[in-house]
Amino acid sequence: MKLISTILTTIPLLFNSLVGHAQTSFTHGPGNEIETVFFNPQLAPFYHGVASGDPLQDRVIIWTRVTPVSDTLIPVSYVMATDTNFQNIVAQGNTSTDYTKDYTVKVDVLGLQPNVTYYYYFTALEKNSLIGRTHTLPAANAEHLRFAVGSCSNYQMGYFNSYKQISKHNDLDAVIHLGDYFYEYPTYSYGYTVAVDRTHRPNHEIITLDDYRVRHSYYKLDRDLMAAHQQQPFICVWDDHEIANNTYETGAANHDSETEGDFIIRKESAIRAYMEWMPIRMPEYFGGKPQIRRTFNIGGLADLIMVDTRVEDRDKQAYSAADPIFQDSTREILGATQRQWLFDQIDQSTATWKIYGNQVMMSEEGENSPDPDAWTGYPFEREKVIDKLISTADKNHVILTGDTHRSWAFDLTKHPFDTAYYQPLTGNGTYGVEFAAPSLASPNRNESSPGTDQTPFQQALLYENPHLQYIDLDNHGYFILDLTNLKAQADYHYVDTKFRSDRDSIGKGWFTIKDQGYLQPALQPANGKLVQAAQAPTNPIVYVAPIGLGITNSNNAMFVTGVYPNPTTDYLVLGLSMNEADNISLKLVDLSGQIVMEQQLTLSSGNQKIQFDLPLDITAGMYQLLIHAELNQIQYKKKIIVQK
Repeated sequence: MKLISTILTTIPLLFNSLVGHAQTSFTHGPGNEIETVFFNPQLAPFYHGVASGDPLQDRVIIWTRVTPVSDTLIPVSYVMATDTNFQNIVAQGNTSTDYTKDYTVKVDVLGLQPNVTYYYYFTALEKNSLIGRTHTLPAANAEHLRFAVGSCSNYQMGYFNSYKQISKHNDLDAVIHLGDYFYEYPTYSYGYTVAVDRTHRPNHEIITLDDYRVRHSYYKLDRDLMAAHQQQPFICVWDDHEIANNTYETGAANHDSETEGDFIIRKESAIRAYMEWMPIRMPEYFGGKPQIRRTFNIGGLADLIMVDTRVEDRDKQAYSAADPIFQDSTREILGATQRQWLFDQIDQSTATWKIYGNQVMMSEEGENSPDPDAWTGYPFEREKVIDKLISTADKNHVILTGDTHRSWAFDLTKHPFDTAYYQPLTGNGTYGVEFAAPSLASPNRNESSPGTDQTPFQQALLYENPHLQYIDLDNHGYFILDLTNLKAQADYHYVDTKFRSDRDSIGKGWFTIKDQGYLQPALQPANGKLVQAAQAPTNPIVYVAPIGLGITNSNNAMFVTGVYPNPTTDYLVLGLSMNEADNISLKLVDLSGQIVMEQQLTLSSGNQKIQFDLPLDITAGMYQLLIHAELNQIQYKKKIIVQK
């Protein structure tokens, strides 16, 4: 076994003025209770499952939450291997958690190999978590990348079938989540669907640190979201609803300072809870501002540049294009510092594809119809960014967008309504493409106008926007972004949200050829990867006591003197020192708790040496040897590694 050093990431107490209640048992502070019915007792104390995120070539964040029965420091250990049986363990270590981190655990596991699937689990309070599956990014010469892309999941709008389907993919490099991971609204407010009747916890609008922690907790108890986090690494960025609707740097449309207090305290509370509860590497802080923007260099095939159009430096939105501040050339959505950082990332990129993880839409939706909350609401900075993208030597820019609750696919062009400048059939006048994700589960246009046929409106949008190649206003889901050296393709997947369902239907697929910068319809979904990774098991593994030998009861009636060889291939030798005769039961069980070998022995007092063969059909992996002395009621456990 090779031991790899790790870095343990913790949540610093950035805001000493913030005081929150830790979740003890099933509640946080008074009034923020989550009913026990939402907790799966088979997962205790890891009720929220496991997650991973921000993969690099040599490291990845792994995450969990230990729900305590009392406020105390909780030791936590973790193990990572290249197989689900944990035969090839590559990293393990120890950390701890307490109320200052809301009992969340985040570890940055280092020393990993590029483009490898890993499996991991945590141990605390004599229980094991679910096994998680994660994947590191390729280092060089990548030929094929696949990502699930989604945004906007409102618990009380519908079921998270999108997450369930995302969990089933076995060839993804990561899930790119573009924000609105949850919504801040109270129960029965925005998004609530009577037919589904899923309500929020806490029931009120979230404002305090405790509120935001509970909302994170509640969402992560959803079994489908839990499955997606268990099976896939996430690369996340926030949008507005992780704080409040239409957030900007110093305020939000859905914040009333007179009744809800200081917005900056609310924002800091939301950010702190986000950093505790999400599998994200801790951001740098500059001038007191969290910099969630970051770049992932992925095997020379793609650079994924995640930007923050919400929190870092956005100016307040104009009410409309008629608002006098709309024409203020100093208004910015990125801010000068982030914009220069973005330009530096573009200049430094040598990858085939430049992928931009972005919250709000860049493309125009109708001539002279700017959206005050999107890029078109900040026309002067938008033009600077467009000019920078146009200035590059290629057209391989792919903007990924969330926020709108609609499926869109655009050619990117500076002048979409000028037929002399832009020609959709040839790509003249383009600089890339934009794919916007449908909502995972948040109201679409048809749900905002129930009973209205959206087809005429969709047709009108296509007619009025020559750069718009695809639009779907009705369906919920996600898309798979498939990248090769030849093309970038988005295949839209749609699911039901009103009922729990295994159905995953594919809508349309659109692609752009390298250096062409315009969209064409795909005849079929892009092919998956040749190598498909094994799914992580659905149930937690049986708890195994720490490795070690020793006295197991106060009167020394039985002492285990040795278990060897370990690792082994086909047999074990057990050494026992017996102070008196006893009946001994030996059991070898696998990680699922199944007994693979069992023996009953009657031993006299004295030193005993017992050799026994393992079953011929035993598979490689980690097992637990259980030794039970009947008369003295002594139990002993030891991890056994079987190699083949």
